[in-house]
Amino acid sequence: MFQIGDTVFYCGSGVCRIDSVTRREFGDEMKDYYLLIPVHAPESAVYLPVDNAKLLSRMRSPLSCEEVQGLIRTLPEKVLDWIPDEGRRKAEFTRILREGDQREILGLVRLIRSQQKKLRDAGRKLHQCDERAYREAQRMVCDEFSLALSIQPGEVEGYITEMLHGKTA
Repeated sequence: MFQIGDTVFYCGSGVCRIDSVTRREFGDEMKDYYLLIPVHAPESAVYLPVDNAKLLSRMRSPLSCEEVQGLIRTLPEKVLDWIPDEGRRKAEFTRILREGDQREILGLVRLIRSQQKKLRDAGRKLHQCDERAYREAQRMVCDEFSLALSIQPGEVEGYITEMLHGKTA
């Protein structure tokens, strides 16, 4: 399915390049692993067992420029509802980030940003787990969108804002 040199999106690591398929011993087993190198963190490495369907299902081809623009154009106006129970909220945020659906991740960014503004206006801050989910969601969006749009990760938020206000593509 995937080849050495392919660029992929892997949930949790973002956009990666498949560097090699290597045989490694982890525990008492010898297995073949994809060696993934995150594009924006080349000092990192992810070993993904080539025979683990569950983990491989979290790896996909990155979105194209047209797919990213379509996703931005179809963003719902309404922000999702905040889940008051911290445990349920954390579980839902974890699910969204683990599954890697960019539409849901964008919704998560908008939801947390909206809650962050409400809290800031009240002189309060986000819980630490919400802040972590927000940073991870932003990183995942910026990582993949920057690749598709041929811009720097730091330019993605501005691009989305401009596109939503009719100033871009």
